[in-house]
Amino acid sequence: MNGTSTTTWWLQMNKPPEKAELLSLPDDCVVMQVIEPVRSFYLYLYTSVGRPYQWYNRLMMPDAELQALLESDETSIYVLYCKGVPAGFVEYNMSEPGETEIVYFGLTCEFTGRKLGMPFLNWCIAKAWQRPTQRLWLHTCDLDHAAALNLYKKAGFEVYDEDTVFQQKPDPEDDPYLLLPW
Repeated sequence: MNGTSTTTWWLQMNKPPEKAELLSLPDDCVVMQVIEPVRSFYLYLYTSVGRPYQWYNRLMMPDAELQALLESDETSIYVLYCKGVPAGFVEYNMSEPGETEIVYFGLTCEFTGRKLGMPFLNWCIAKAWQRPTQRLWLHTCDLDHAAALNLYKKAGFEVYDEDTVFQQKPDPEDDPYLLLPW
């Protein structure tokens, strides 16, 4: 494995943002919950959003472990569709009482740069606060989209921790993306 030094920021909000600050999704976009998640569709979403940012964790999970996580009552996944096309997704973890974690959030490459990031993030934040939550949190790093940290801050998240670590990346011949059927 090779790697790089990576800075990670942990962000949180302890109350919902003011409604006046929220941007709405365009009329041709809709968000739908994945009711019965299947591994192949999830990995399609995960790789469509995360490949440019070196998201590997879910690709390296054993099939049964990933499927169990997807089916868990503590995991919730929503997909953003624009004109019927998957444009992004959010994954929540609700395993801690009173907390909701945005585990993954993002847009596919084809929909990045179309001014959908903030409206979709606003939707995700509002959805998270619909359950009994005192804290909504997430993390991002400097391998994610260059605008990610500022987007989260603009949406009302505040940095509460920061760390720089050595991030391992698979060797090119062991790249898990090469094992995907697409």
